[in-house]
Amino acid sequence: MKIVSVLGSPKKNGNTASLLQAYLQGVREKNKSAEITQIILASQKIVMCKGCNSCKNGNAACIIKDDMDKNYALVRAADVLIMATPVYVFNMTAQLKAFLDRLYALNGDELFGKQIVLLTTYGATDEEEAGVGSIVQTIKMIAHMLNMNFKHNINVSTANQEILENQAALHKAFCLGLAL
Repeated sequence: MKIVSVLGSPKKNGNTASLLQAYLQGVREKNKSAEITQIILASQKIVMCKGCNSCKNGNAACIIKDDMDKNYALVRAADVLIMATPVYVFNMTAQLKAFLDRLYALNGDELFGKQIVLLTTYGATDEEEAGVGSIVQTIKMIAHMLNMNFKHNINVSTANQEILENQAALHKAFCLGLAL
């Protein structure tokens, strides 16, 4: 199984990264032969989609040349995409949104049947007030557009404690990783 995890947080070692690592530990525990590639968006240069539709008008790919070129190959080869993002102003981070917008360039047939997973952290006490529901809905719609299957999601509040102090959340992420 080939897995690509995408860390959408600008913090490479923050709460979202810790949640993602717990999830990936579960994946590795269950599937020792899993090939896991991590994309850390904070380390990449990804230009926003320009909406030019060149990718749909005879070009085989996006005309923008940046780090998405290598990401496209990783996404095409993956069986599973794991998206991890903190909630910023009721939505996913701009980094993850730019990455997802650029997936529009891929033909949905290339991604048919692949799975997508969503992990979110948020600093509020109430999931819905934080905007988590809109992120989940957006990821489900993107999965549908790309002919992918939405597998599951985990959403964890960091309002009262950091993720590394929240053993229940880390265990839940680990168990969901086992279920992948």
